[in-house]
Amino acid sequence: MPASTVSYGEFEILVHPEINPRGAWLASVSVRLGARTLVDIRPATIQPQWLTEQEAARDGIEWGRRYIDREFNTPQSRSWVSDRSHAETWFRDAEEARSGQR
Repeated sequence: MPASTVSYGEFEILVHPEINPRGAWLASVSVRLGARTLVDIRPATIQPQWLTEQEAARDGIEWGRRYIDREFNTPQSRSWVSDRSHAETWFRDAEEARSGQR
């Protein structure tokens, strides 16, 4: 099966299904951002063994999406101390504005 390209946001996922020596289908996956290749992987796992090239292609696309979400779309965690400080400042400013102190 020829390689297929799927757009996911500003990324491109290139999937190339291949049959392994045991007759199972796997997909080589490349994730690109513009002209830059971020990851180029050929899974070496035995499981799961896909029976069709379409299943392998779907798995490759899903793997690429999970990789992008994990590496680039995960929100940065913030400290609860920082969150509390921001909330206290907002609340104080709102109370002062409401009572006319500002």
